[in-house]
Amino acid sequence: MKIEVNPIGTVKSSFKNPKDLHFACEQGQFADTESSLMINSDFAEGLKGLNEFSHIWVIYNLHKANRIELSTHPGPPNITEVPRIGVFASRSQYRPNHLALRMVSLVKIDGKEIFVKGFDAIDGSPVLDIKPYLPFFDKAQNEKIAEWYGWMERKP
Repeated sequence: MKIEVNPIGTVKSSFKNPKDLHFACEQGQFADTESSLMINSDFAEGLKGLNEFSHIWVIYNLHKANRIELSTHPGPPNITEVPRIGVFASRSQYRPNHLALRMVSLVKIDGKEIFVKGFDAIDGSPVLDIKPYLPFFDKAQNEKIAEWYGWMERKP
């Protein structure tokens, strides 16, 4: 089966290299990065109403990821107590399809440009889809995370 996905736009960011964004990956929603999504003209009509939301999900391609790791270390290198785990139990960029999902704060929309905060994508990353954050769909009830992600709770 062949699946074809066409980008709806691209990321505009001051970050050019994935290694420049390691702090944003660690800080998650608290990362103070500012960037924008340039939506292709063919899809601009699809932005109508999006400005009514505070947060959006962005699905994008990790176009600079250069390998696949089915076993990975799900934390910064300085956190040594974290075990190696399977890539599907992580947010690693080295996934079989190099897809990423990120919830970001929606700052404003100006024409075909969506300004966001808290994004961990590099300049030129293809944007594949955008969806509004809806607490009654997206906020888990009685959530549980793996013990090894406890290091994230120590972040600001």
